[in-house]
Amino acid sequence: MSAVTVQRANRTGNFWRIFFVGGLISYRALFYWITPWQYIPTMLAAPLFQILFFVYLGRATGVGSTTFFVVGNSIQICSMSGIYGMTMALANERQFQTLSPILATPANRIALFLGRGLPVLVSGLQTTAFGFLVSALILNFRPSPKALPELALTVLVSTASCTGFGMALGSLGLRARDIWLTANIAYFAMLLLCGVEVPLHQLPGVLQVVAHVLPLTHGIAAGRLLASGHHLGAAWPYIWEELGIGVAWAVIAFLLFRYFEREGRRTGSFDRL
Repeated sequence: MSAVTVQRANRTGNFWRIFFVGGLISYRALFYWITPWQYIPTMLAAPLFQILFFVYLGRATGVGSTTFFVVGNSIQICSMSGIYGMTMALANERQFQTLSPILATPANRIALFLGRGLPVLVSGLQTTAFGFLVSALILNFRPSPKALPELALTVLVSTASCTGFGMALGSLGLRARDIWLTANIAYFAMLLLCGVEVPLHQLPGVLQVVAHVLPLTHGIAAGRLLASGHHLGAAWPYIWEELGIGVAWAVIAFLLFRYFEREGRRTGSFDRL
């Protein structure tokens, strides 16, 4: 085996070590303060009551079916983790004064950056899965068993897309003094614009344009088709669009991360809160 091959293998091994191990250690360090007494009300109870509220409101007013509101809200609640969790995973490094030592290392920046998103992605999947499970138990939400793997794929793509969007917000936190106002606006904007509670065609034209570049919009549309009994072929265009939007937001997020890293080195802004 040549020296070049060995070096490439070492670089590949280091990349995945930083991605998996580094991401996990970072998540444990930044979120160690979260206890079950905080996690359950925030990440499970609040999303559950959101689903119940809109489902029963929709039933009482005749605005939409149970499937419409269950799918929309169950997928949208992954943004609790995708937006807030990802924003904290990046911005809190600066708040806790640990950003400068991390960026002083020669670690691969892509692995360092994306590794922080993996635990957040898993957390978002757990929240959405909990929403669907409780909807099946309480609200009689019964999609076809054949649609469950396809619906799971849609949820995975949608959660990853939302995590990419959260990365962009978190990257802004490397410079902004208060990123939480932006995160709050983004969360509730997605609740309004992504077709969660209001069908897209009922929104004004400008807001429809905005909705189509936000994550979750196309994933929710695909999920509703699958839950209503349509075949995967009908949902594929929406799934691909959701995946493309997620990749675009992740690229934007990484470019912002690198830009603020260079500017932070030049101006010494990492330690200025």
